[in-house]
Amino acid sequence: MSTVVFLNGDYCPANDAKISIFDRGILFGDSIYEVIPVYKSKPFFLDLHLDRLESNLKKLKINKPSYDWVATLDQLIQLNGGGNLQLYVQITRGNPGIRKHDIPYDIKPTCFAFTLHNPFPTIENKHQGLHAKLVEDLRWLRCDIKTTSLLGNILLHEEALSAGADVALLTRHGFLTEGSATNFFIVDKQGVIKTPPLSNLCLPGITRHITIELIRQLKLPFIEEPISVQSLFNAKEVWITSTTKEIFPIASIDGIPVGRNDGSSYWEQLNHAYQLLIKRL
Repeated sequence: MSTVVFLNGDYCPANDAKISIFDRGILFGDSIYEVIPVYKSKPFFLDLHLDRLESNLKKLKINKPSYDWVATLDQLIQLNGGGNLQLYVQITRGNPGIRKHDIPYDIKPTCFAFTLHNPFPTIENKHQGLHAKLVEDLRWLRCDIKTTSLLGNILLHEEALSAGADVALLTRHGFLTEGSATNFFIVDKQGVIKTPPLSNLCLPGITRHITIELIRQLKLPFIEEPISVQSLFNAKEVWITSTTKEIFPIASIDGIPVGRNDGSSYWEQLNHAYQLLIKRL
């Protein structure tokens, strides 16, 4: 965790950072966030993360702060020792000085950022694969917004963990939407890579976007279409994608082994291409 954080234009020791109890980010979860991977002290696809941050500000009509995020985050990385880490950025609607549901449009947003020092998965981790559990998706209908109102995601993730799984895969009406903190892909019986199309029911993940670009560069068969629960168990491969997990295979779902991990998979090619992008930073 950070020893130095960024808060409303200043850097300060983490223990000295304070925000008001009347901030709408605290009272209502009225805020958005980004988690940005950093390799060798360099943010990975920072422009895409900042574009999504701005898009979500517009969706929620939160006033856009005027910080130079590229310079701000670079300084934060250096102040916390650099290396491989993750940047966490949060922007709340701000502090109106009162708890009231009505949205105030004339207040200054609260902005803060810090670093997380969680290790990225190793190739050995990935070859072991993750164990997933199917969980009914009971969240709201604007899952495309990267809001800090994550209690629904947390409860679904906890349901999976309590059953002995590593991650949750979420379902609505017999179809997959996303993971509790990830997007996902399958390779079907015909060898076609598939992922659900973007909608209000899933987050437009940055790693998802990068993975699709790599699929196209490698000229692998690919389509975006709804994925049924049954098709998971017939798939040759299943993987999840996220900032912290990168591209990570699923070894079993609800205790049933899925896919294969024998060195000849599409995942193997895509993971290699993804790691090359990191090396080129």
